[in-house]
Amino acid sequence: MENDTKHGRRDAIRGAVLGAAIGDAMGHPTEFLGSIDAIRARYGPDGVTGFALYWGDEGARFAPYTDDTQLAEVVLRALLDGRDAGEDHDATMARMARGIAAWSVAPVGGHRAPGNACMTGARRIAAGHDWRTAGAPDAGGCGSVMRAYPFGLLFAGDPARAEDWAVSHSRMTHRDPIALAACAAMAASVSSAICGAAVDALLEAMHVAAGRHSVTTAAMIARAVDEARAGVGPEVTLDRLRGWAAHEAIAAAAYVLARHPDDPRRAILEAANTPGDSDSIATLAGALTGARAGLSALPPDWVRDVERGADLAALADRV
Repeated sequence: MENDTKHGRRDAIRGAVLGAAIGDAMGHPTEFLGSIDAIRARYGPDGVTGFALYWGDEGARFAPYTDDTQLAEVVLRALLDGRDAGEDHDATMARMARGIAAWSVAPVGGHRAPGNACMTGARRIAAGHDWRTAGAPDAGGCGSVMRAYPFGLLFAGDPARAEDWAVSHSRMTHRDPIALAACAAMAASVSSAICGAAVDALLEAMHVAAGRHSVTTAAMIARAVDEARAGVGPEVTLDRLRGWAAHEAIAAAAYVLARHPDDPRRAILEAANTPGDSDSIATLAGALTGARAGLSALPPDWVRDVERGADLAALADRV
């Protein structure tokens, strides 16, 4: 796979943004079911095989995503607006922090069961705390990694910078090393994926980037990849890696990427049919495989039906 042409890179960026949102919406209805058996009891022996939840708005019908995509959009808009304004790292982070604070009060589409750590950090920012210390030092949930992929888009081909900025942004809501490591791994791998890096290189980038911040997270990624390569099934690995914590979420995403590097459809469905934080795992898997395979590899009806798909595609085209 090669994304060096302008057209190829645009397709990859759109694939990452729409893939993430589609994964989020696909995993939305399974997130709190608690077991694979419960998912199959509700949706059939194969679990969800497409969008299982639709909402309506003024006659339109769409598959709704969660706070994962709401926050990823906040991050992406801040990066784009900061770039266009010529802002440096600190000014862009301050802009992003204001966006997260505003999201906590009036998110686009309304509140979607946001995580406590994200809300706490946002409220601390709104109260005047510095963004660098707004997140709790022991906040290690997946709330920052689910919104980390945009750094890989803005800094495609520069994984070190993507990692650095993603780690900085995590501190707004999540300062535990496992959250910093997960953000580092996600941003670095997406940065390389947009440029067409081989899947083994992406998985190694995830492992190495995570290890700079948390040895535990790096080891969890390595084990997940080993299990994928050994043929250990998702009913084992994705039952263990439920994704509520950041290191589990990024390891689960690495596992799915290793199994389905160029098939976003299979990757998203596998991630969505998990007993844990299915929307977040599917968000990560959708962003990674979407970046590799591009928008053209995503089912057209999924692209059509996901909430605010046209708005997200337009945002991707600004990158």
